[in-house]
Amino acid sequence: MDPYELVTRNTVEVVTDEELRALIDRPVRRVYTGYEPSGEIHLGHMVTVNKLMDLQQAGFEVTVLIADLHAFLNRKGTMEEIRETAEYNRLCFEGLGLRGANYVLGSDVQLTPEYELAVLELSQAITLNRAKRSMDEVGRQMDNPTVSQMVYPIMQMVDIATLKVDAAVGGIDQRKIHMLAREHLPSI
Repeated sequence: MDPYELVTRNTVEVVTDEELRALIDRPVRRVYTGYEPSGEIHLGHMVTVNKLMDLQQAGFEVTVLIADLHAFLNRKGTMEEIRETAEYNRLCFEGLGLRGANYVLGSDVQLTPEYELAVLELSQAITLNRAKRSMDEVGRQMDNPTVSQMVYPIMQMVDIATLKVDAAVGGIDQRKIHMLAREHLPSI
């Protein structure tokens, strides 16, 4: 199967088709997805794991961000509990066949001064309403959000820049965050 077909099969949306075709023609291409280690691995995880394996087969370098700090911000447990779940997640993803990916624990990159400065720079550019709207689809309770829930989408955008990837893979619930990233990441 040709790389374009591999990358686009079983996808709901590609933003944008023209950019994807240009990316496929590049000699080095990097993609990532992030998982919040907040519980058991379930059938839904297989959708993105299969897509990441398609991307590997199409020649992409795949990075999996195991977003422990995101889980912490989202009140999914103590850091110790979350890190245990993160390791369990990595082992499950490898067991599902996602081998050869670059697994990154979020806190290993997200606690650097450079990362934190980028989060602060983006937070100056993005209104509270835009951050809140970007989280609405992700299913978080947004009636009375905490500050940490507003930092979450900004961190997710900085993850894309920090990991130096060319594309992000996510569910349709991630679309607003990814579109916000396309708009604002060039400024940092």
